[in-house]
Amino acid sequence: MSIDKHVKRLIELGIDLGTKDAVKSTLEALGADTDYINEIYISLKNHLNQKAFAAIPPNQRALFISHCLRNISVCKAEMTDMGYVCKRCGSCDINPILDEADRLGYKSFIVPGGSMVFKIVEKVRPRACFGVACYYELEEAISKLSNVGIPTRSVPLSRTGCVNTKVDVERVIKTLNI
Repeated sequence: MSIDKHVKRLIELGIDLGTKDAVKSTLEALGADTDYINEIYISLKNHLNQKAFAAIPPNQRALFISHCLRNISVCKAEMTDMGYVCKRCGSCDINPILDEADRLGYKSFIVPGGSMVFKIVEKVRPRACFGVACYYELEEAISKLSNVGIPTRSVPLSRTGCVNTKVDVERVIKTLNI
């Protein structure tokens, strides 16, 4: 059974899916493969948060992009207390994402990790958050933001590794426009 089918089935059952552990326990009870728990959890949260996220205007949303998408061999971004400030050199996937986010009115941040995300959220107070990161960082952020009632959407990296990673830019742009 595909990940999307598992997610739809879990939603249909109306089971408590607030945490990754709850999702894993549910999958185990259904006899489903739990090897892809992070993918299923992120997909599930995206489905569950879609309406609430869409109801928030883009100018009241924050976009958090993992710094690992930068092309570190040429990146001139400067680190500040609000994350990296992109110089828009065009050498990585961040530039087209920021272009679209700016066009829509998002507050955008390039961050080195989850702890900075929460500091920025406390300071900026967005009503919804969108993340582009690895599964680990997304799961941590989604769980914490969910606890304070902030709807999220996310697109996981397509190539991970903490340096010079990749993401499906078209998917990110499509999701920004929800």
